Amino acid sequence: MNSGEQPPATTFRTRIPVRYRAVLGVLGLTAAGGSALAALEAGPLPLVTGLLIAAVFAPILMMTARISVGEDGVQIRVAALFSTQIRYREITGISAGPVTGLREGMGLRILPDGTGYLVGGPSVRIDCGSTAVVVSCTDPERLLACLGPRLEAAAGR
Repeated sequence: MNSGEQPPATTFRTRIPVRYRAVLGVLGLTAAGGSALAALEAGPLPLVTGLLIAAVFAPILMMTARISVGEDGVQIRVAALFSTQIRYREITGISAGPVTGLREGMGLRILPDGTGYLVGGPSVRIDCGSTAVVVSCTDPERLLACLGPRLEAAAGR
């Protein structure tokens, strides 16, 4: 790689931690199973309700956060629904963020000083002036090391 040349794009994927998937899975199975058992006495409506509950919980259990570190910026996506792009020139700081869990919630979250793209576990905080983005990342140190040279290159332009 020549001086000033950007490193290749890197993607980080983070799934919901196993312990949270287990808790959510038990809740989903209990709700779906309870509805299915009620169907034995009450007819098809509880069975349909149980199937709908299962259909809602399945994608939640498979939720991921994806961070793509590219040429011009960072693309963040969670739950395949919510995404944002942050250009390197907008980033004023990066650091390891808090470890999040069920209490903080999952998916797109509005935080006191910014926005969260969370699936639980370790995270990275990306400061953008007066606001911040917190995104779940299983290896925050690796992401920070990947972003460092790109931010330095963007600052030197």
